Amino acid sequence: MSSNIFLARSSPEDFDRTVLSEVELSSYPDHPEAFSEMDTVRFFGAPESKKDTFEKMSTDDLVLFHQNGEYVGTGWIGITFEDEQQWAGTKVWSDTSSTLIYTVQGVKPVSVPTTAVNRIFGYADGYTPLNLMRVAGSRVDSRPKAIKRALEQYTEKHS
Repeated sequence: MSSNIFLARSSPEDFDRTVLSEVELSSYPDHPEAFSEMDTVRFFGAPESKKDTFEKMSTDDLVLFHQNGEYVGTGWIGITFEDEQQWAGTKVWSDTSSTLIYTVQGVKPVSVPTTAVNRIFGYADGYTPLNLMRVAGSRVDSRPKAIKRALEQYTEKHS
């Protein structure tokens, strides 16, 4: 299991469409080659300006999705690839434009205030992550699996 943790800002509609819900690839015969062995997939993307961060992603890294002042989902990175044809941005998403695509496995919806996650990583209460960022290893005191579970338990307790 990898130890990287990424924070990803997501538009609600596109997050719901391709992370919370599986995309049926039979509905998209022109899908990227990277999806050729899959029937369904969950995925999201990063802006080109975050290529250095994107290139640090590995299979089984943890990703926490953020929108509108709260974390809304957790999952594990699957594969990463560059979508040079901009398939996702032109065929699937309405508010997200990216050629840097990563699949997401083990997705769990959560509802955790940004301030609670900020405390886990030692960020100021008012801090909001922009686009995609990797949490510095020095800020991670627990295993990614434990952090994912903590967000899920917070959601269960407060829902």
